[in-house]
Amino acid sequence: MAGHTFFGKQKLCYTEVSDFTDYQGIGHDPMYKRYDSVFSVVKRTVPTNLHHFLATPEYLDDEDQICWHVDNWNERPSRLTDLSGVEYDRYKSILQDTVRTYKSSIMELNGEDLQIMAGAIKYIDDDRVYCGDGKVYLVAWGMTPDVRQHKVVGSVIHDFEYVKKYKISFDAGEHGSLSKLDKSMNRAEGAILTSADLPELTVMDGWSFAGWEPSPLGQVVNSDMSFTAKYEKAATPVPPPTPPVPPNPPVPPVPPTPDYFCCKFDAGEHGKIDGASTVRKEANTRLANGEIPGITPNKGYKFKGWNVSPYNMLVDGDKVFTAQYEEIIPWYRRWWLWLTGLFAGKGCLKWLLWILLGILLCWLLSWLLRGCVGCSGHHAPINGVVPMDTITRSDGRVVDNNGYSHPLTGEDGVLPDGGTYVAPVLGEDGSDIPIVEQPGVPNTIANRLFLFMENENDNIESLAQDFKKAYPGNQYSIIGYDKEVKLLVIQIPENERDQIRQNINSKIPNHKFIVFDEEIYELNGQVSAQSVNKGWHIKAINLQAGWAITKGSSDVKIAVVDDGIEAAHPMFKGRIVDAYNVFTQDNRLSLGDGHGTHTAGLAAGCADYVNEGAAGVAPNCQLMPIQVFDNRQCPLSALVAGVMYAVHHDADVVNLSVCPSFKGLNMLPPEQQDQIARSQFKNVERLWARVCMLAAKKKCILVFAAGNDDILSSVPPENRNASSIVVAAVDKNLYPTDFTNYGPCSDISAPGKGVYSSFPRGGFQSCDGTSMAAPIVTGTIALMKSLKKDLTVTQARNVLYKTGADVYGYIPPMVLVDKALAAVKRGDFSEPEERQLRPVPDGVGDDSSARRVVEIEETPVPQTPPQQTNETDYDAIRRQIAEYKKKITELEKLLPNNR
Repeated sequence: MAGHTFFGKQKLCYTEVSDFTDYQGIGHDPMYKRYDSVFSVVKRTVPTNLHHFLATPEYLDDEDQICWHVDNWNERPSRLTDLSGVEYDRYKSILQDTVRTYKSSIMELNGEDLQIMAGAIKYIDDDRVYCGDGKVYLVAWGMTPDVRQHKVVGSVIHDFEYVKKYKISFDAGEHGSLSKLDKSMNRAEGAILTSADLPELTVMDGWSFAGWEPSPLGQVVNSDMSFTAKYEKAATPVPPPTPPVPPNPPVPPVPPTPDYFCCKFDAGEHGKIDGASTVRKEANTRLANGEIPGITPNKGYKFKGWNVSPYNMLVDGDKVFTAQYEEIIPWYRRWWLWLTGLFAGKGCLKWLLWILLGILLCWLLSWLLRGCVGCSGHHAPINGVVPMDTITRSDGRVVDNNGYSHPLTGEDGVLPDGGTYVAPVLGEDGSDIPIVEQPGVPNTIANRLFLFMENENDNIESLAQDFKKAYPGNQYSIIGYDKEVKLLVIQIPENERDQIRQNINSKIPNHKFIVFDEEIYELNGQVSAQSVNKGWHIKAINLQAGWAITKGSSDVKIAVVDDGIEAAHPMFKGRIVDAYNVFTQDNRLSLGDGHGTHTAGLAAGCADYVNEGAAGVAPNCQLMPIQVFDNRQCPLSALVAGVMYAVHHDADVVNLSVCPSFKGLNMLPPEQQDQIARSQFKNVERLWARVCMLAAKKKCILVFAAGNDDILSSVPPENRNASSIVVAAVDKNLYPTDFTNYGPCSDISAPGKGVYSSFPRGGFQSCDGTSMAAPIVTGTIALMKSLKKDLTVTQARNVLYKTGADVYGYIPPMVLVDKALAAVKRGDFSEPEERQLRPVPDGVGDDSSARRVVEIEETPVPQTPPQQTNETDYDAIRRQIAEYKKKITELEKLLPNNR
């Protein structure tokens, strides 16, 4: 039987899927396939000492069986029906108390959590309860035997054959040594020890091995056993007679392999080493990123990398790494070379050129000196953030110094020790990554793929090693990973991407993973093109009335995952904690395009400028800026890493005004968009389900901007998760903005047109976008958490929807801060009634889809496993667009001429 053992658990029994019926489900899946969701509810509602009650299921696809795992035991658990007397009464009482606790937890639940818990404990029979070590376990839960096939109670539960094993230990004593693998082993009960079971012992000079005490040979294994080596003092050997001198000198013995090797880093001619130039490493260990020194290139040169990549290299000998450089020819040198070539041999013109250049140089020098008055060192931390350095490339382009992507493993595929690494946008040689631009769908990186293991218990490190076995060579490399989310980012030849996407699962058959493209996410806000009343959004959401209840708590952290921040802006003085750049893995953040500064100011800026129209919704909460953009581009892996950093650094609420672009998809009618939302991009949807689940475990609420493409907000896959809040945008008339995504999956709306907030260079600016609406809701949730720290996503959604202001069009109510806080304060988290949609008055506004009330018939969409055909999500959407254009063309042919 296939399958594996989960950490801390053992296989107990198995069931045949065909033997049962009435499977309780979550969505379209039976519960035994969604154990993560079930256990998430259990962990949040049931005391820790009873988490074990529902045995862990593992579905074995090939056998169509479910293998049930329980906690590691001292004595194998027995079925309750096999017990009798005092032992039966004891475990029956434990079962009744456990079931009573589980049922009482249901009273505190609602919505999907209630359905999950009720379904899990719907069927509890004594014949499915196992007992041992003072615990009871329920197997085959959430289902019932099909009595039409099986009439004998208990025949549908199949026990594994269990062989008890004991530990056999060997002690080398004082005068010898054993390898780590030889110090102990396990043997089955009843086994007889033979010479094959004895370890290989290394004896110290001057001693001889006298045997084991007691003697292991012939011993019958019936308990844990231990044997100790005994020694005798070796007799002094008699020196042999001197041998005759051979005609040729003897071959010297091969020197033993040294225990340590030297790794030398040579700065070369055009730079110097920052740190130690020599590292002494133990043999057969790997170089860590922190052991590789930095390089400061000489003026006029750029560090390109090492002649051989040292990252994670196996040290099996002395190594030398030499720095490589590229000369930077500044614009004035290129211009000078051109001019001198132009005037070569023309004496008087050449002297005139020198005079003109001297005058120009003096003017430039005086201008630079004026510009430097009051300048100070830009590397000093400001508010906990170090401003990002920039690099001038050989082509003259200035880029952020976030580093370059590079292979993280050798040919063995062994990942570095860290838990995560995000590949920067620029290639190893500083080149731009190839981008595939497609109308109606997000842009993707042409030479990268995502490998995502949906089962959180799978081994991502083993997948990395098997990937390199299946795809050897430098053209196939691992450039990013997350060991907790269970993902790899691989770099492959651009012309092989489609073929690898189709074949990689069959080439690595011993792992279950899904494959999809590395998307480029975009910012969902821009500088406003029209002038509106500054601060209208503050009045619209009743912010200052809400501040009468609370302005927030310093115990609450707001993470803003965005493109950077101007930490020196007066809106953020004394506010920033735990700043982070996912590419550099430190607190060096760039200024970005101002988007991050604007959104951070809306969520957590100070209240000092409220009379001027700018204020953070939660001015007393802490701000955690996280940069996920590298030179205006945000790979999906970077966004995931930014969220996970926020979660692990105790963020209470995370703002994500970043989204994939589906620009142009609004040409399709909502009915077709709905079909796309429920059938395409399921792989990315699964990834975000994992991220949201991990966030929910830490009581962290994720807030997503709905998007600016005037389409259903259920199309972007990150919005399709009940464990997050999705925000649409309204204007000052409470009409949907002309750009906002709308409809299913949007939970609340907020001002998103002409919203005034902080902007780089110490200024302020009005911006448009769901990017602006999201941080207003993020700040509101931070205030709610200041009153109730353990506020859940469901509670927040209920309160926001119930207390929000009525709006027009196909979007949810607009947030009202004071009413939301009042509801939290009185503990009203009940599920609200659905509100009636109100169409925008005739003749008002533009022709935005969200301004019409659209009814979508929710017809079921067949659920198929990902990657069943060669058609990608992008191909499917392009096909639908083409079909729709064809229908329009056919309809146009039916029109009379000239009409």
